[in-house]
Amino acid sequence: MPREQRASFPVVVHTMLVRDADVFLLLRAHTGFMDGYYALPGGHQHQGESVSEAAMREVREETGVVLASVSPRCVLPYRSGAHQGLNFVFEAADFVDEPIINEPELFDACCWARKTDLPQPAPPWLEAVMTMPREAWYREFHWD
Repeated sequence: MPREQRASFPVVVHTMLVRDADVFLLLRAHTGFMDGYYALPGGHQHQGESVSEAAMREVREETGVVLASVSPRCVLPYRSGAHQGLNFVFEAADFVDEPIINEPELFDACCWARKTDLPQPAPPWLEAVMTMPREAWYREFHWD
C-alpha cells in the first residue's frame, strides 16, 4: 500500500481513577473535541513515551494526581466521523491525592460518579468500559 493511503491516527490514553464503586470524571471544555462531555482524564501519547507513561502524565497534568503505576483495562480502536484512533484505557485505585481540575482552561467541572450511573453526556464507549468484564480487553467502537 502506498504511504499516502496508510491510516494515520493518534494513540489516546485514558485513566479510570477509581474509589470504591466510583470513577473520577472531568467535563471537557475548549478542547475542540467532545466539549461538554464527561470523560476520563486522558490525552495523546507523546513521541518517546510508553502508553502507560502517557496515561500517568495525562492524569498528573489534568488532575494533579501523581501515580506510581496504572493497570491496563482495555484497548478500544474507534472511528467517529473524521476521527479515528486507538484508545488505551487504564485503571488506578492506589493514589493519595484528591483529584482536582488542574487545567481549568480545558475543563469546566469534575465529579466522582458511580460506574453504573455516569453523568451525561459521556463518550459512547465509556459506559461499555465500566461494565466490560475485566478479561475483555479489546472492543471496537464506531459511532456517527
